[in-house]
Amino acid sequence: MNRPKTILFLEDEKELLSTVGNLLRDQGYNVESMVSAEEALKFVEKTVPDLMLVDIKLPGIDGFLFFDEVRKKEKLKDTPFVFLTAFNNLQAAMYAKDHGAAEYITKPFDFEYLITRVNDLLNPR
Repeated sequence: MNRPKTILFLEDEKELLSTVGNLLRDQGYNVESMVSAEEALKFVEKTVPDLMLVDIKLPGIDGFLFFDEVRKKEKLKDTPFVFLTAFNNLQAAMYAKDHGAAEYITKPFDFEYLITRVNDLLNPR
């Protein structure tokens, strides 16, 4: 039996953290929810998630700096990284894609689209 895939979900908006976390859990994923990049950096020192879903605007270290730190780690460099953000900016989206982000989804977003993209990234055909 396969273990459930683990998603690191980094979001400081607690209601969204809960809602999206529960939606992903309903899909059979193990979701590790965190509200700060500092907490998430400690987590990825010990655990390699199968996918990271990260907000950009966070207290302290922002999502872009978190992304840059994660990509420096050999064990995490190929982990799919999805930005989920209210930061609807073409330059930011281009930066994310140019630096290897798998997806850049802006809030408000369609939950079905998010689930579809996560499923596609974690279960490629």
